[in-house]
Amino acid sequence: MEYTQKEAGFLPQFGEFIGARTAFLGSLAIISVFFPFINKRFQTIPVEAYGIDDGVFNILPPTLITVIATIVAFIAVISIFSMRGSYRGRGKRDARRKAWISITVSMANLVAYLIIYKIYRMYIYPVVNISVDDLRKLFFEAPLLLVYTTFYSHLTQTLMLVAMTKFYR
Repeated sequence: MEYTQKEAGFLPQFGEFIGARTAFLGSLAIISVFFPFINKRFQTIPVEAYGIDDGVFNILPPTLITVIATIVAFIAVISIFSMRGSYRGRGKRDARRKAWISITVSMANLVAYLIIYKIYRMYIYPVVNISVDDLRKLFFEAPLLLVYTTFYSHLTQTLMLVAMTKFYR
């Protein structure tokens, strides 16, 4: 597949993607990379250290979890935009289908995170006799990190795919 001179530059086209052609959706897709930091500020999804507001994270600090989720979401943005040529023509239908799958995965991960977090907070700490600095807690915190990161990366992926369909309209 040949690309024209206009399509050759990643950064100029990325600026155009964020700019006027997709306006709200492109900007929202880029801002969604920072949703974990926004969540850390407003605490809509619980991510707290042990002993603070019924937090569960002891080995993995909440700031590290936020940074990891942000980096993974950023990688999702770059990877989807690098495949921008495949979202033209018939590829738009595929992008819409992938967006629906991605939002479904994202919401399922959000529900799973909240359930695991609540189970961990209510049952694991009181029932399992583990000291405060025991590394076995990582066994319980790692799945929370994975599900939290997957939620934000798929949310970002959904917004990017929808914005890409608008970008090539």
